[in-house]
Amino acid sequence: MILYTPLPLELIWASEDNTFSYQELEFSGITFLIQPTGIGRGKIIQIKSTDPNVYLKPEYQPGREISLFNFEEP
Repeated sequence: MILYTPLPLELIWASEDNTFSYQELEFSGITFLIQPTGIGRGKIIQIKSTDPNVYLKPEYQPGREISLFNFEEP
């Protein structure tokens, strides 16, 4: 079976006991979808920006582990 979807696989194959909590956080005018992984830590899941240059910055790449202390709620 081939499944074409823009959704992360964690959302498609998630079971009821394995739910993920995501937060939208803003940093330097860029909104990110973050999955908290620990106290003050998180993983970038998605970038929400219309500026194509943001997607070329390696520090903003999805999957990267980051500190949440520099972010703020949008």
